[in-house]
Amino acid sequence: MTDPKNQTNTTDAALPPVDDYATATEALREKLADAQTPGYQAEFDPEEAERAGAFVEDALSEQDATDSNADLVDVPGEEQPEFLDDEGPSAEIPSFITRTNARERFGMKDGETVPEAIARHNAKED
Repeated sequence: MTDPKNQTNTTDAALPPVDDYATATEALREKLADAQTPGYQAEFDPEEAERAGAFVEDALSEQDATDSNADLVDVPGEEQPEFLDDEGPSAEIPSFITRTNARERFGMKDGETVPEAIARHNAKED
């Protein structure tokens, strides 16, 4: 008779490896779901916080911001932002900005473009 305490597992079949990444991802998913509960304070260790994206910098770099300004220059003429004043549309930023739009300022009608409304408005003044 053999003592069961002294027996060792001599089978060739090994246990499958534990998937720590999947387990950690599921635990993080549960913590994030719990964190959305009002009044609940979820605690994250640094590894979980990093996995959740807490330390990811998503702002533009200075170079990317500078490069993106060129996109505004490439916009066709009609699509560029313009400011309306008494002289009409202008690319210059006015010193005093209001929330008045072309419809209010020039009595723009349905189907009318801004230049047409300005021309009609200026013709009335002459």
